Amino acid sequence: MDTAINPVATPSEDASAASSSVSTPQTTTADGWTKGITPIKAQYLIPKPAHADESLSHLSEAIESAGDQGRVEGDEGQQGEKNENNKRDRDQKHVKNNRKKRGGQNQDRVVTRRVGDAVEICFKIAKGNECEHGDSCKFNHDIKYYLEHKDKDLGDRCVNFDIYGECHYGYKCRYLGAHMDAEGKLIRDEEKMARVEPQTLNQFPHELTIKLRSYKFDFKRSEEYLKAMAKDIADSAPVSKAKKAETEAAKASSESETAVTQDESEEFATRDIKPLKASSSSTAAVMEDVTQADTPDVPLRSVEKKRIDFRGKTYLAPLTTVGNLPFRRICKGYGVDITCGEMAMAANLVQGQKAEVALLKRHKSEDLFGVQLTGNKVDVVIRACDVINQTVNVDFVDLNMGCPIDLVYNAGSGSGLMNSGGKVKRIIAGMKSVLDVPVTVKYRMGVLDKKPIATTWTPMFHDVGAALGTLHGRSRQQRYTKLANWDYIKECALTNRGVPGTDDYMPLFGNGDILGPSDYYTHLNEHKVDGCMIARGALVKPWIFEEIKSNRDWDISSGERFDMMKQFCDFGLEHWGSDTQGVNQTRRFLLEWQSFLHRYVPVGLLEVVPQKINDRPPAFVGRNDLETLMSSPDVSDWIKLSNMILGPAPEAFRFDPKHKANSTSVEG
Repeated sequence: MDTAINPVATPSEDASAASSSVSTPQTTTADGWTKGITPIKAQYLIPKPAHADESLSHLSEAIESAGDQGRVEGDEGQQGEKNENNKRDRDQKHVKNNRKKRGGQNQDRVVTRRVGDAVEICFKIAKGNECEHGDSCKFNHDIKYYLEHKDKDLGDRCVNFDIYGECHYGYKCRYLGAHMDAEGKLIRDEEKMARVEPQTLNQFPHELTIKLRSYKFDFKRSEEYLKAMAKDIADSAPVSKAKKAETEAAKASSESETAVTQDESEEFATRDIKPLKASSSSTAAVMEDVTQADTPDVPLRSVEKKRIDFRGKTYLAPLTTVGNLPFRRICKGYGVDITCGEMAMAANLVQGQKAEVALLKRHKSEDLFGVQLTGNKVDVVIRACDVINQTVNVDFVDLNMGCPIDLVYNAGSGSGLMNSGGKVKRIIAGMKSVLDVPVTVKYRMGVLDKKPIATTWTPMFHDVGAALGTLHGRSRQQRYTKLANWDYIKECALTNRGVPGTDDYMPLFGNGDILGPSDYYTHLNEHKVDGCMIARGALVKPWIFEEIKSNRDWDISSGERFDMMKQFCDFGLEHWGSDTQGVNQTRRFLLEWQSFLHRYVPVGLLEVVPQKINDRPPAFVGRNDLETLMSSPDVSDWIKLSNMILGPAPEAFRFDPKHKANSTSVEG
């Protein structure tokens, strides 16, 4: 496949000077480049210290130390002392009772504290309205006093005022000068306010949250399915128990069984949520025994089910933390077809938790948008789908069976569902019974690295009526320690999924290690998938979707990348707010994204195109100072970039990247 590469700019004088002392990398491949290291042109490489260890085994330590250098002063303290960010010193945070070491890559992560205004003004007063609490309000009502103690503006343009004709944050806005007149009164553009359309959809009203928390929400549709399932279980229970006794010995001796239908009697033993008052008795039978019964034959409602042809579309993966609405808008700008919200916990959604329902929001530009759920209890997942179907506008709902996080897996959710074949069948059948939109599934090769089971799961998803399967070519155990197994994805693609072009056909998307158009089209043509989902590759270079559409490797300039970051901040201020907390939230998510963005190596610097996602770049300089700054693995440099867009960070602001994938680091 031919790829078009844009002209490469002339290297800077600094880069040329740095190249004079650079030695040629040790050749270990046929192309003359060190295996696992991104091949960068010699004139851009930074010479390594004489004592530097060249082995790949020490690269992770190098990046961790680089990250430590970038942490803000005050993070380090004397052994055993408390500091302002942590209850214990960083050196002691892994130690419980000074004996037992705790695991987890984020155990010593700096906690980002909430940073607000020095004077907390009443929000209603800040918007220019009256406060019904009067003098009893616990917040300040003196606007003049508040403005005297408020930090100075960060700029003279308010993105919210530009869009809506008013700023929802009033005097609290950090760009107040854009919508306050000389007399100190807030400005409102009534004409623009009258014609502007909502930009963010699926807003969850407070009244709906109250209904969920007080068990007054109408779960009629989900109850219909749960009653049918309870009856079916009761009718078939004697047969199921006898069958279980007959086959118990055979199952114990079999090591090759793949799709396990394990005992799920604990499924409803400890509920995530309280049972609904109106339905606690109707589903009591389900709580007792839901082990071996097949899914009930519940007729579909007389509603036209929405159909989507997913084939050939680009798909942005649902990404925890970094897959937020502003980031999805950036990817839409580069031409992605399908977007999906961050994974939501079904139990929290049914309880109406504010942070969870916020994950259902979509921007009006997201024309093909889905939400992703996970859960380990049939009734909870189905009720969550019932809430979604009645309250928000989505195009599909995805069941997460791939999340490898211990907290999720140990609860039986995410990839933990791959141990429960019977449960998954009932969940998907229930989701289809209450939703008017398609049900899709995202899953992995399996739980254990040496025991892939997706070849059994894939046709099963087709049989139960999933509209799309997305397979990540790794096991839960593997994480990112090896490349995705696309040969195995091809095996799954060749299983029975119906006849292409018919309503019975279930497309299969592959996922894993896609960083450019050559990766995308290779998998599409050679591994027989119907499309590809892109995750880390989109975080490293969101313009990958434009590259795929035009089938070229884009040598995007540092200026274009910086404009993209500024646009993200505009989207963030619109989404999270333009007050102090909103600005800091935007900054934090920009820095989380920068922990991936800095891994991109510009096309013009590469000796061999394209860049591979699991290769580690050596230390290098860019073609100008901005390009060099963007490629830095140092957190302090990331904060400098954020300061260039959002103004100086508050003194109390702290940041430590949440995502520290062991697949990418920087040498040197």
